[in-house]
Amino acid sequence: MSNFSSTNSTNKDYEKITKILSIGVPVTTIIVNVPAIVLIIWIIARKEKVKNCHLLSIGITDALVGLSAYLMAETYLYTDTIFSYYDCWTRYYMFCLSLFASMLHVLGICLQRLQIVLRKTAVQNHRNFAWLVIIASWTLSIIINSIPFSIWTQDQDLTICSLDTLFSGYERMFSFYIGTAHGMITLLVVITMSILSRLLWLLGERHPTNAWGEKDRRLFVTVCIMAVVFLVTTTPLVCVLLSYDLLADNKRSQRSACVLISLLNSAINPVVYLYRVHKFRNILRKIVLCGKFNNTVNHQSSENRINAPNLASSAF
Repeated sequence: MSNFSSTNSTNKDYEKITKILSIGVPVTTIIVNVPAIVLIIWIIARKEKVKNCHLLSIGITDALVGLSAYLMAETYLYTDTIFSYYDCWTRYYMFCLSLFASMLHVLGICLQRLQIVLRKTAVQNHRNFAWLVIIASWTLSIIINSIPFSIWTQDQDLTICSLDTLFSGYERMFSFYIGTAHGMITLLVVITMSILSRLLWLLGERHPTNAWGEKDRRLFVTVCIMAVVFLVTTTPLVCVLLSYDLLADNKRSQRSACVLISLLNSAINPVVYLYRVHKFRNILRKIVLCGKFNNTVNHQSSENRINAPNLASSAF
């Protein structure tokens, strides 16, 4: 009897922890990316000129990742609730769409930084490249996800809202397809960041210590952080998706755990991309202080324009 009570108590604790993580991680992801939405509204309202608008776009995209993950978590936690086919389809499509868009944003940012280091992109063209990253990321994400969601799903009565029921009969093909696409983007990001970090390291070795400025070192450190965080958070989901046939019966639980790990990338992105940009930090301070920070912002911005070298003018 005592063993049964202990097992029952353990199960309840596990369910409680699962619920906290399933809801807490998506909500946290939304909250940390809210400043990007605030910045976009402020910049549009004040008609301020911003070169790195794709850094704000990734914040909005990651907020959508958190929101769609929360909606998807409801289908995992509340299995006794009946979700209609279109409700279930929309929740999973939104998550896949925003997750791939976020990853493609990261790839675009890395390619931009690589071009800057190779001196192939002029500073004045950054704004055009930023819009290219935004448009290309969402367009490719729509193409990648619309294929399986339009071909391998059909209107049906669902007893449980999950990928396995939504893609009933095609769940293995869907898992392999999404896993392959996910893995290819991850590989491209890691390769690009590896090349970028190598070039920055060589730049530091070939020039005197004082020539490799503080902002260049900061960019190198940021790239290394990006590579490690991105690889650690995205690899588990790729492995689970590609090893569908090798997984045990609780495939959904294993997928859900890996999805939560992948969400950490969207939660960390604002720290890596958004809050490290001086102009964005200054605008946030100005918003918080209701404009009292205006003079300081203008003074710092002018100093940055005067002192910043070409390589670091668009640094993280």
